[in-house]
Amino acid sequence: MGERFRAVFGVFCALVIAVSWSAEASLASTLERIEANKAIKIAYREDTPPFSSKVEGPEPVGYSIELCREVALAAMGALGLESIRIEFLPVDAESRFDSIASGETDILCGATTATLTRREIVSFSIPTYVTGVSAVVRTDAPPFLRQVLAGQSPAVPPRRLVLEAFADRKLGVRSGTTAESWLQQGLANLASGAELISIPNHEEALRALTDGKIDAYFADRAILTGLISGQPEPGSFEVADRIFTYEPYALAIAKGDEDFRLLVDRTLSRLNQSGDTGAIFARHFGARSPALEALLLMGSLPE
Repeated sequence: MGERFRAVFGVFCALVIAVSWSAEASLASTLERIEANKAIKIAYREDTPPFSSKVEGPEPVGYSIELCREVALAAMGALGLESIRIEFLPVDAESRFDSIASGETDILCGATTATLTRREIVSFSIPTYVTGVSAVVRTDAPPFLRQVLAGQSPAVPPRRLVLEAFADRKLGVRSGTTAESWLQQGLANLASGAELISIPNHEEALRALTDGKIDAYFADRAILTGLISGQPEPGSFEVADRIFTYEPYALAIAKGDEDFRLLVDRTLSRLNQSGDTGAIFARHFGARSPALEALLLMGSLPE
């Protein structure tokens, strides 16, 4: 009886130790994981050029991807590592924040709007870009629809004009985005005669727009511009000048991990203050943006 008790007790202790080790691993900070693995896991979306996309080669490219590479180098230096491995893990609009919250990935690098609701799940760096929801239509779309989306008739269309412009229209939006939330809560009140269609990815949305299945597609203007520029016939689309919302982009990290957030913010602040962010921006957008550089500089933190 004594030997059986000792055997069972031994198994119980082993299980307790294993669970304890597992708990400690899950509670390990981002920098501790990076140091232990000598690697950083970067989550990214494949369909948000010029911020992050997978076009050619084994690794993604984009403005946000370059910023995260700088974060990886900063982590390597701070931890005293001789080298660091960067692992890129694709995520979609629905799973991206769960991958950060669970510790599956260390940082989310793409076109991500920092919102208060999302801060219930993850934390965010200082801003990396500022844009807003806009719309893209075909160049042969009805002139009145194009004018209202562009804010040309008049600058702030009254309710009657908006209702008329959107009557019986099909409005597409990427599912799982702030643009979808805005359309559901805001524009839907001014376009009760329109049908809102959630679409799983940008590529499918542009096909639907080309085929006439939707009349307009709503997304962050910076994303729309990047998507259209990569189309075989970009001249057949028109991105509206009007911006309906304010969308500050940031890098998402684990909630409550202040040490890693400090490293990320310090890296971004250094890039902004040195002007290197402007050079990175120019490589992916084709021209420097003095207004954006000034805005990011104001959002930077002094040492």
